Amino acid sequence: MKRFMNKYIKCALISAAVISSVACTADFENLNTDPFAPTPDQMMGDNALTTSHLQSMMTALMQIQQNNSQYIEQFVGGEYGGMVTPPIQYGGEYAYSTYNPTLGNCGQVFDIIMPQIYTGLFQISNLSNGEGSVYGIALIIRVAASLKISDCYGPIPYSKITGADYTVAYDDMPQLYEAMFADLNKAIGILTPLASTVDASLAEGDTVFGGDYGKWVKFANTLKLRMAIRISNATADPVLARRMAEEAVMHSVGVMTEASDSAWTSENDGMNPLYRAAFVWDDGKDLRISANITTYMNGYNDPRLPLYATKAEYASVKDRYVGVRSGIELGNAAATKDTYQKLSNINLQENSPQLIMSAAEAWFLRAEGALNGWSMGDTAKNCYEKGVTVSMSERGAAIGDYLSSQKTPSSYVDPISNLSAAAPSTVYPYYNESQSAEVNRERIMIQKWLANFPNGWETWADRRRTGYPRLLTVVKNNAPSSDNVSSSRGMRRLRYPQSEYTSNAENLQAAVMMLGGSDTFGTDLWWAKKN
Repeated sequence: MKRFMNKYIKCALISAAVISSVACTADFENLNTDPFAPTPDQMMGDNALTTSHLQSMMTALMQIQQNNSQYIEQFVGGEYGGMVTPPIQYGGEYAYSTYNPTLGNCGQVFDIIMPQIYTGLFQISNLSNGEGSVYGIALIIRVAASLKISDCYGPIPYSKITGADYTVAYDDMPQLYEAMFADLNKAIGILTPLASTVDASLAEGDTVFGGDYGKWVKFANTLKLRMAIRISNATADPVLARRMAEEAVMHSVGVMTEASDSAWTSENDGMNPLYRAAFVWDDGKDLRISANITTYMNGYNDPRLPLYATKAEYASVKDRYVGVRSGIELGNAAATKDTYQKLSNINLQENSPQLIMSAAEAWFLRAEGALNGWSMGDTAKNCYEKGVTVSMSERGAAIGDYLSSQKTPSSYVDPISNLSAAAPSTVYPYYNESQSAEVNRERIMIQKWLANFPNGWETWADRRRTGYPRLLTVVKNNAPSSDNVSSSRGMRRLRYPQSEYTSNAENLQAAVMMLGGSDTFGTDLWWAKKN
């Protein structure tokens, strides 16, 4: 146990040191201090110690520390999910947005999230003897956070991590999904008898659901459904996918259905980290809403757009919603950081909560499952329409005639540089059952994407799995030629972290062979080979 913990704590410290040398704040060490470390007083009382470890695990679901958020939620999920982008060449010639992040930065997702999972998990496991409600929640967090790591890299260490030895073999992706489904099923079994209970002793440590076991069961079932859809392509495991999806939906507690089921966190290190990047760092010039979002939502006249974005301040498009295209390279008098930061920003407040999982997503997952012919409790059309309705409710938007609208995405007109582009899609919100299943699949993916704003991780996975939503191509693709990253298909994954090449080299090389022998940005994951 000690060797395992020391290794991942060391990774976390190395990661923190790297980030502090390049991040936008000089006060990183103070702000990066774990605010959830238990004090002696917290050691007293029922669940006090396990709850403190549970609280530390919560950050693995959504990064609340500003630098961790920037490198994980913004540069990876937000950028590759078409949600947000920096209006600058962040990192000089090496940037996530131009498909060539540094090798050091490629490891952030792994090196930050792994210790967030396992430092707390094994403490909880030892204290609870692998039993009880806190352990059940910890298992759910383990799966949710591990899915994010795997979505980024592919095969990862999972089933062989016991705490006794950290240099463990990786699970190939079929094995990994089997193990994650098993953990979810175990957690669901633990928590289902408690589903009508809200445990006040967890109110402080459970920063997502406040000890509401029923909501944790719905979250776990929705996560199970998400994973099932992830592996539903013929190139993965559609048989297992259908079984897991139908189990999740038909479970006695079931999946998320209402806006009140959604998972959010209000925890932060002083303010919402996206707000900090968009409004505070460098006088508020480090992040803007993506042109992909404004292109679709302008065309749809989407009532959520004013809730997602601010209006542009650039003279020729003032009071309109105009986002920034990914992969811009500055270099002429008009195209500067100062001019691009006058385009539309994210509409956030200093302490706005961050979205972990939307209840609307559950309906869109069910819509796609129904489109596949699975038993999802309703038709694809009805699930889709409920998803849109729940999303509008979550955001406080008036739905109006949106579900009957045949308005299509608009073209993108860049007021600053010659980066204008045609609309990436012709699909409209109205669910037209006379159109092909593939068109309706695209329709589902578009609305799922819009409902998840600004959390882009699921969209990045959907784009690699289905090709949808169709996004504007990156302006500049600087990926190494050896990585074979297509501008139209986008980044397929990040390279494995240098920490693993150093400390777990033999097992890492075996993992690369599981990928097909190539640790590159252009290598497709097991479930991502259709697009």
